[in-house]
Amino acid sequence: MPALEIQSLRKRYGRHEVVHGVSLGVEEGAVYGLVGPNGSGKTTTLSCALGLLRPTSGTVSVLGESPRRLHRLGGRLAVVFDTSIAVRDLTVRQNLRYLARLNGKRDLRDEDELLGQVGLTALADARASSLSLGQRKRLAIAGALLARPELLVLDEPLSGLDTLGVRQVLALMRGLRDEGVTLLLSSHRLHEMQEVVTHVGVLLGGELRVDGPLDEVLGRATGRHRVRATPLERAREIAARTDGVELLDSARTDELRLRLAPDGAPRLARALVEEGCELFALEREEESLQTVFEGLVDAHAAAATNFEATS
Repeated sequence: MPALEIQSLRKRYGRHEVVHGVSLGVEEGAVYGLVGPNGSGKTTTLSCALGLLRPTSGTVSVLGESPRRLHRLGGRLAVVFDTSIAVRDLTVRQNLRYLARLNGKRDLRDEDELLGQVGLTALADARASSLSLGQRKRLAIAGALLARPELLVLDEPLSGLDTLGVRQVLALMRGLRDEGVTLLLSSHRLHEMQEVVTHVGVLLGGELRVDGPLDEVLGRATGRHRVRATPLERAREIAARTDGVELLDSARTDELRLRLAPDGAPRLARALVEEGCELFALEREEESLQTVFEGLVDAHAAAATNFEATS
C-alpha cells in the first residue's frame, strides 16, 4: 500500500478549477518530489491531501486513513510547511522540549540526537529569534522528527535559503532518505530536487503532466537537442523533412529544439550545411528535471496558442 495515494483529485473555487484530476502515489521509502512553478497547484494539492482543504472531488489515503481521520495517525505523519514556527524567546533545545510536551507520546527521539542530525548542536542554547531562516527550517524538521514519523511532508523546504542553507537541508533530506523515512517534498527548485528525489511528479497549470521514478522521467528527455542556425526558418524546413528528426515546440525564437535518433545529429548537420544554412551549434540537452520541465512548458504554451487560434 502506498504511504500516500491521491485519486482524481479536483479543487474548484466557484467556477475556477485550480487542480484538475490529479492522481499520484507515494510508495513507502520513496522520496517523492512534487515539483512545478509557483501557482501550479502544489500547495493546494497538499492541503487537500492533509485535510486542510476539502477537495471538490476525488479521494485521498494517507497511511491508510482519509484526510478527515489523520488525527488517528498520531506521530506516524509529520508535516513542515514553508513558514516554520518556533517560539522566538525559547532556545533551540527548549523549543524541542516544548514540542515534545505538546506531542504527548513517550517514545520520542532524544533531543541531542535530533540536534546532531539537523546540525544544530552548537546552537542548542541559542534563542530561536537569533536563528537564520535555514536554521529555523532545520529546527522545524527536528521537531517533526521527534515522534519517528513514517511519512514526512515538507512544503517548499528550500525556499528563501542561501547556498549554504540549501546544502545543509539537502544533506538532511539525504540522511532521512537513507534511514528509510518516506518523504513527500513540494518545491519549485527543480535542480536541487533532482539531487534527492527517487520519484517525481510535475504539476503545471493544476495538472500532473509527468509522474514516475526519476530515472524514467529523465529518460524521456533522451535525444533532445538544440540547434542554432541561420536562416532559422530554412533550417526548420530542412529539419522537418530529415529522417530521424522530430521537431519539438520551443518558447525561444533564436533556436530549434529537436529530438534526434541516435544517428540523426550527423545527418541533420550535413543536410543543413549542404542546403546553405550556417550552423552555429547542434547541442545535446542535458537530461535533467529542468529539461523535462521546459519541454512541458513549451508544449503547454503551444497548445494554448493553438486553442486560442482555433476558438
